[in-house]
Amino acid sequence: MSPAGKFKDMFKNPKNYFLYLFLIVFTVSCTSHAVISPDPLKPEESYKGVVLSAENMIPQFVYRKGLGQNMDGGIRIGMLPVHGSGVDATIKLRDEGSRLHTINFAATYADQSSFGATYYNVSRKDRTKTVRRDGKVFKQTETDVFNYGYVGLRYNYIPSGFWGDNVHLFGLLYGMNFRKTWGFELGYFHDFSGRTPVPEFIYDAKYAPLSGISMRFWFGELIKI
Repeated sequence: MSPAGKFKDMFKNPKNYFLYLFLIVFTVSCTSHAVISPDPLKPEESYKGVVLSAENMIPQFVYRKGLGQNMDGGIRIGMLPVHGSGVDATIKLRDEGSRLHTINFAATYADQSSFGATYYNVSRKDRTKTVRRDGKVFKQTETDVFNYGYVGLRYNYIPSGFWGDNVHLFGLLYGMNFRKTWGFELGYFHDFSGRTPVPEFIYDAKYAPLSGISMRFWFGELIKI
Protein backbone atom coordinates (compact mmCIF):
# COMPACT_ATOMS: atom_id res chain seq x y z
CA MET A 1 0.00 0.00 0.00
CA SER A 2 1.28 3.48 -0.85
CA PRO A 3 2.03 6.00 1.96
CA ALA A 4 -0.97 8.05 0.82
CA GLY A 5 -3.21 4.99 1.18
CA LYS A 6 -1.92 4.28 4.69
CA PHE A 7 -2.48 7.92 5.64
CA LYS A 8 -6.04 7.74 4.34
CA ASP A 9 -6.75 4.53 6.26
CA MET A 10 -5.72 6.21 9.52
CA PHE A 11 -8.94 8.20 9.49
CA LYS A 12 -11.20 5.16 9.23
CA ASN A 13 -10.65 4.94 12.98
CA PRO A 14 -13.07 7.38 14.70
CA LYS A 15 -10.47 8.24 17.34
CA ASN A 16 -8.00 9.41 14.70
CA TYR A 17 -10.75 11.32 12.90
CA PHE A 18 -11.75 13.31 15.98
CA LEU A 19 -8.12 13.98 16.85
CA TYR A 20 -7.47 15.37 13.38
CA LEU A 21 -10.66 17.44 13.48
CA PHE A 22 -9.68 18.88 16.86
CA LEU A 23 -6.25 19.85 15.55
CA ILE A 24 -7.84 21.70 12.63
CA VAL A 25 -10.21 23.58 14.93
CA PHE A 26 -7.50 24.32 17.47
CA THR A 27 -4.72 25.50 15.18
CA VAL A 28 -6.25 27.34 12.25
CA SER A 29 -9.67 28.57 13.27
CA CYS A 30 -8.87 31.33 15.74
CA THR A 31 -7.38 34.77 15.62
CA SER A 32 -6.18 36.83 18.55
CA HIS A 33 -8.78 38.60 20.70
CA ALA A 34 -8.57 41.59 23.02
CA VAL A 35 -7.97 41.16 26.75
CA ILE A 36 -10.44 43.53 28.40
CA SER A 37 -11.21 44.94 31.82
CA PRO A 38 -14.90 44.02 32.34
CA ASP A 39 -15.37 47.35 34.13
CA PRO A 40 -13.48 49.93 31.98
CA LEU A 41 -10.48 51.43 33.75
CA LYS A 42 -10.73 54.98 35.09
CA PRO A 43 -8.42 57.77 33.80
CA GLU A 44 -6.15 57.34 36.84
CA GLU A 45 -5.85 53.57 36.30
CA SER A 46 -3.66 51.54 33.98
CA TYR A 47 -2.92 47.85 33.62
CA LYS A 48 0.06 45.95 32.26
CA GLY A 49 0.31 42.20 32.01
CA VAL A 50 0.86 39.07 29.96
CA VAL A 51 -1.68 36.87 28.19
CA LEU A 52 -1.25 33.19 27.28
CA SER A 53 -3.72 31.96 24.68
CA ALA A 54 -4.33 28.83 22.65
CA GLU A 55 -4.80 30.80 19.45
CA ASN A 56 -1.31 32.33 19.62
CA MET A 57 0.78 29.86 21.65
CA ILE A 58 3.30 32.71 22.11
CA PRO A 59 2.87 35.10 25.11
CA GLN A 60 1.66 38.64 24.43
CA PHE A 61 2.23 41.86 26.35
CA VAL A 62 -0.96 43.78 27.25
CA TYR A 63 -1.33 47.41 28.29
CA ARG A 64 -4.62 49.18 29.10
CA LYS A 65 -5.36 52.75 30.16
CA GLY A 66 -8.51 54.54 31.25
CA LEU A 67 -9.55 57.14 28.67
CA GLY A 68 -12.57 58.51 30.51
CA GLN A 69 -15.11 57.62 33.17
CA ASN A 70 -16.83 55.13 30.83
CA MET A 71 -14.10 54.10 28.38
CA ASP A 72 -10.64 52.55 28.28
CA GLY A 73 -8.26 51.47 25.54
CA GLY A 74 -5.66 48.76 25.16
CA ILE A 75 -2.81 47.48 23.04
CA ARG A 76 -1.47 43.95 22.63
CA ILE A 77 2.05 43.29 21.39
CA GLY A 78 3.10 39.81 20.33
CA MET A 79 6.68 38.65 20.65
CA LEU A 80 6.54 38.49 16.87
CA PRO A 81 4.35 41.10 15.08
CA VAL A 82 2.24 38.46 13.35
CA HIS A 83 1.33 36.76 16.61
CA GLY A 84 -1.65 38.78 17.73
CA SER A 85 -0.66 42.44 18.04
CA GLY A 86 -3.64 44.79 18.11
CA VAL A 87 -5.58 47.69 19.59
CA ASP A 88 -9.03 47.91 21.15
CA ALA A 89 -11.41 50.11 23.14
CA THR A 90 -14.14 49.22 25.64
CA ILE A 91 -17.15 51.48 26.25
CA LYS A 92 -19.53 51.16 29.21
CA LEU A 93 -23.11 51.20 27.93
CA ARG A 94 -24.97 50.86 31.20
CA ASP A 95 -24.14 50.47 34.89
CA GLU A 96 -26.81 48.74 37.00
CA GLY A 97 -24.72 48.40 40.13
CA SER A 98 -24.25 44.66 40.39
CA ARG A 99 -24.39 44.31 36.60
CA LEU A 100 -22.64 46.14 33.76
CA HIS A 101 -23.17 46.22 30.00
CA THR A 102 -20.16 47.06 27.84
CA ILE A 103 -19.04 46.81 24.22
CA ASN A 104 -15.53 46.36 22.85
CA PHE A 105 -14.18 47.19 19.39
CA ALA A 106 -10.87 45.62 18.37
CA ALA A 107 -8.47 45.36 15.44
CA THR A 108 -5.80 42.67 15.31
CA TYR A 109 -2.74 42.10 13.15
CA ALA A 110 -2.04 38.36 13.03
CA ASP A 111 -1.77 35.38 10.68
CA GLN A 112 -5.50 35.97 10.27
CA SER A 113 -5.87 39.73 10.84
CA SER A 114 -9.33 40.71 11.99
CA PHE A 115 -11.79 43.35 13.14
CA GLY A 116 -14.20 42.52 15.94
CA ALA A 117 -17.01 43.75 18.16
CA THR A 118 -18.01 42.10 21.44
CA TYR A 119 -20.94 42.77 23.75
CA TYR A 120 -20.33 41.90 27.42
CA ASN A 121 -22.92 41.26 30.12
CA VAL A 122 -20.86 41.61 33.29
CA SER A 123 -21.65 40.58 36.85
CA ARG A 124 -19.86 42.65 39.50
CA LYS A 125 -19.23 40.56 42.64
CA ASP A 126 -18.30 41.96 46.04
CA ARG A 127 -15.07 40.79 47.65
CA THR A 128 -14.83 40.14 51.36
CA LYS A 129 -11.88 39.84 53.72
CA THR A 130 -11.52 38.37 57.17
CA VAL A 131 -11.09 41.00 59.88
CA ARG A 132 -10.13 40.40 63.52
CA ARG A 133 -11.18 43.11 65.96
CA ASP A 134 -11.52 43.03 69.76
CA GLY A 135 -10.95 39.30 69.73
CA LYS A 136 -13.75 38.72 67.23
CA VAL A 137 -13.44 37.51 63.65
CA PHE A 138 -15.90 38.63 60.99
CA LYS A 139 -16.20 39.21 57.26
CA GLN A 140 -15.91 42.72 55.85
CA THR A 141 -16.80 43.77 52.31
CA GLU A 142 -13.90 45.43 50.51
CA THR A 143 -14.55 48.89 49.09
CA ASP A 144 -14.14 49.49 45.34
CA VAL A 145 -12.53 46.07 44.85
CA PHE A 146 -14.57 43.50 42.93
CA ASN A 147 -14.38 40.21 41.11
CA TYR A 148 -16.18 39.93 37.78
CA GLY A 149 -17.88 37.21 35.77
CA TYR A 150 -19.09 37.89 32.25
CA VAL A 151 -20.79 36.40 29.21
CA GLY A 152 -20.11 37.87 25.79
CA LEU A 153 -21.30 37.72 22.20
CA ARG A 154 -18.53 38.33 19.67
CA TYR A 155 -18.49 39.01 15.94
CA ASN A 156 -15.16 38.86 14.10
CA TYR A 157 -14.48 39.70 10.47
CA ILE A 158 -11.32 38.28 8.89
CA PRO A 159 -10.71 39.89 5.44
CA SER A 160 -8.32 37.13 4.40
CA GLY A 161 -8.67 33.83 6.21
CA PHE A 162 -6.36 30.85 6.29
CA TRP A 163 -7.37 29.91 2.75
CA GLY A 164 -7.60 33.48 1.46
CA ASP A 165 -11.39 33.85 1.75
CA ASN A 166 -13.48 36.27 3.78
CA VAL A 167 -14.46 34.86 7.16
CA HIS A 168 -17.31 35.92 9.45
CA LEU A 169 -17.05 34.42 12.94
CA PHE A 170 -19.77 34.67 15.57
CA GLY A 171 -19.86 33.02 18.95
CA LEU A 172 -20.22 32.97 22.70
CA LEU A 173 -17.61 33.44 25.42
CA TYR A 174 -17.42 33.23 29.20
CA GLY A 175 -14.77 34.75 31.43
CA MET A 176 -13.83 35.73 34.97
CA ASN A 177 -11.66 38.60 36.16
CA PHE A 178 -10.27 38.93 39.68
CA ARG A 179 -9.46 42.36 41.14
CA LYS A 180 -8.84 43.58 37.56
CA THR A 181 -5.44 41.88 37.72
CA TRP A 182 -5.86 38.34 36.39
CA GLY A 183 -8.47 36.14 34.78
CA PHE A 184 -9.38 33.58 32.16
CA GLU A 185 -11.73 33.25 29.21
CA LEU A 186 -13.24 30.40 27.19
CA GLY A 187 -15.09 30.84 23.92
CA TYR A 188 -16.45 29.09 20.87
CA PHE A 189 -16.78 30.89 17.52
CA HIS A 190 -18.26 29.49 14.34
CA ASP A 191 -17.83 30.56 10.74
CA PHE A 192 -21.30 30.74 9.16
CA SER A 193 -20.19 32.10 5.78
CA GLY A 194 -16.56 31.26 5.05
CA ARG A 195 -15.66 27.76 3.97
CA THR A 196 -12.59 25.66 4.54
CA PRO A 197 -11.42 22.95 2.12
CA VAL A 198 -11.44 19.59 3.86
CA PRO A 199 -9.44 16.55 2.68
CA GLU A 200 -11.55 13.95 0.92
CA PHE A 201 -10.60 11.26 3.43
CA ILE A 202 -12.54 13.15 6.13
CA TYR A 203 -15.64 14.29 4.30
CA ASP A 204 -17.13 13.57 0.92
CA ALA A 205 -18.20 17.20 0.74
CA LYS A 206 -15.71 19.62 -0.75
CA TYR A 207 -16.19 22.27 1.92
CA ALA A 208 -17.14 22.36 5.58
CA PRO A 209 -17.78 25.17 8.07
CA LEU A 210 -14.84 26.49 10.05
CA SER A 211 -15.22 26.58 13.82
CA GLY A 212 -12.91 27.81 16.54
CA ILE A 213 -12.15 27.45 20.22
CA SER A 214 -10.58 30.27 22.21
CA MET A 215 -8.85 29.65 25.54
CA ARG A 216 -6.80 32.28 27.36
CA PHE A 217 -5.31 33.21 30.72
CA TRP A 218 -3.78 36.53 31.74
CA PHE A 219 -2.14 38.11 34.77
CA GLY A 220 -0.58 41.45 35.57
CA GLU A 221 -0.61 44.59 37.69
CA LEU A 222 -3.24 47.30 38.15
CA ILE A 223 -1.63 50.71 38.65
CA LYS A 224 -3.44 53.67 40.23
CA ILE A 225 -1.95 57.13 39.99
